[in-house]
Amino acid sequence: MAERQRPALGLSIGSTNLAAVTADQAVTRKPVLTLYRQRPPEVGIPSENPRLDEPGLVLTDFVDRVGAPAGIVAADGSTHRSEALVADGLRALAYTATGGRPMPDHVTVSHPAHWGSAAVDTLGRALSRVSEWSNRTNPLVLIPDAAAVLFAVRAKPGLAARGTIAVCDFGGSGTSITLIDAAGEYRPVAPTVRHHGFSGDMIDQLLLTFVMSELPSTGGLDRDSISAIGSLARLRGQCRIAKERLSASTRTTLADGLPHGEILITRDDFEETIREPLDGFVRVLEKLLSRTGIAGLAGIVAVGGGANIPAVTTTLSGHFGVPIISTPRPQLAAAIGAALRGARAGG
Repeated sequence: MAERQRPALGLSIGSTNLAAVTADQAVTRKPVLTLYRQRPPEVGIPSENPRLDEPGLVLTDFVDRVGAPAGIVAADGSTHRSEALVADGLRALAYTATGGRPMPDHVTVSHPAHWGSAAVDTLGRALSRVSEWSNRTNPLVLIPDAAAVLFAVRAKPGLAARGTIAVCDFGGSGTSITLIDAAGEYRPVAPTVRHHGFSGDMIDQLLLTFVMSELPSTGGLDRDSISAIGSLARLRGQCRIAKERLSASTRTTLADGLPHGEILITRDDFEETIREPLDGFVRVLEKLLSRTGIAGLAGIVAVGGGANIPAVTTTLSGHFGVPIISTPRPQLAAAIGAALRGARAGG
């Protein structure tokens, strides 16, 4: 008999994006919180959130500082706890996902699997202070994103029922590796390892360096010029978009703001640019397996935005020779899994 599903909301926390998923809606926002005096906070940036229609107090860079003893100092000199900012951001995002309607009874929040217990406990306390999530009949559930991901992929063909599975979450600020025992109800067999040597931010920077090298030696952007700072920032943004395009296409061009017309970037160029750090990630995974005494993997689950890059999955498959399991939108896998966990009757 099919498992009965119930209305649920899944939320995930990342240094690059916050995400919310319901049965009929999926929303992502940058972890940027704008505080107002006369209205609730808004999350995201203006290009993705039309409700950012008046000036407010903007706070950033708080996700990776959850649990830190010092707060975030805002432009007006006020200090704000990082975990409270995350909680307020998730609340705002939850209402975006529900269209302003009351939240479902079952809410699951996935947190980065590499966070220590102190950070997780601190976040839990902050979430419990949000009125919508306090004194609930069904308490809010907080789980690691590696566990949430497994809820998202359990029905996928090829997921092993025994042996060790590596959950690799390719995020904006780093990649997390969690080794899971498939036969032991998919429990971790070792602490999650965080590798900062392969990340979305690093890839964007590598692609920017490649593009700069392709500019003519005369008439190019002068990195030391104050007027060039904005141009470099825009170009880096274009490189991020090019990275995403090259996950689906074999070539793309950059043109906006370049002094000598457009620059063509092929997927081969892109894959060559990221080859060294990608090989470095493979070595990190190999060393982790050796250190934990695991002879081989039964499969790899690849999620996070970086899992969209074809070279990532083909490299892992070619090197380890095991099935690579992912989802159509791997950047949403943790939020989807959190929602599925909440929707599972009796779960």
